[in-house]
Amino acid sequence: MAARILVADDDPVFGEAISTYLEQQGHRTAWVPDGEGVIRALREHRYDILITDITMPGNEHMQLLEALRSAPYPVPVIVVTGTPSLATAVASLRQDAVDYLTKPLDYPGLASAVDRALGRRKTVDAVVRAREQLDDWSMMLRSLQETLAPQVVTPEPKSGPPSDPLAALPEAQRALLSPRETEVLLALATGASTRELSAQLYISEHTVRNHLKAIYRKLGVHSRTELFSKLTAWSGLSKS
Repeated sequence: MAARILVADDDPVFGEAISTYLEQQGHRTAWVPDGEGVIRALREHRYDILITDITMPGNEHMQLLEALRSAPYPVPVIVVTGTPSLATAVASLRQDAVDYLTKPLDYPGLASAVDRALGRRKTVDAVVRAREQLDDWSMMLRSLQETLAPQVVTPEPKSGPPSDPLAALPEAQRALLSPRETEVLLALATGASTRELSAQLYISEHTVRNHLKAIYRKLGVHSRTELFSKLTAWSGLSKS
């Protein structure tokens, strides 16, 4: 199975060598020289695997692995180092690294590690899809319950602008969102599924998921259910 792989190493010669080998195996690669480049690349594109050095700028204390572990959609990581130690090996495995390889690389061993990482990627994707389906089903069930429940008609005001579904969102939180993300969140507040959001906004479902991922990250949540719970909590605070 071909994968999109991000290679992170401050040695451009090593980065080019490993990228060339992976591309010969049918994969697509990109190279960055430091931890900051990793974070930027993962925000801009979806990668199936990250192969990263330990001793490079932005990862001197293995803080990169800690940051990636808490991401909403973590990427499987293969750690590569020219200065192996028991401490870094244990720390890598504690941070859920798929494998810990030493330089100079044994390329067949790298290929096996990539296969294991792809297996992890499939598992992560399956969990993400299941979580999204659960969120969609929860919204559908809520809509069905509201439809079947006795309806209480509240008179609409005769004048004035329509209410803002995100009125309870604190100004500091709203300022974090881009105009497009705000548009997605407004549509999401109506109970629309990912597919419905795609149709309403004339964008692909993949783009919708990317916007949702950014919204979750900026608002500090991990799912639609958690997002609506937080909006409800903010609403209660604004009314008190």
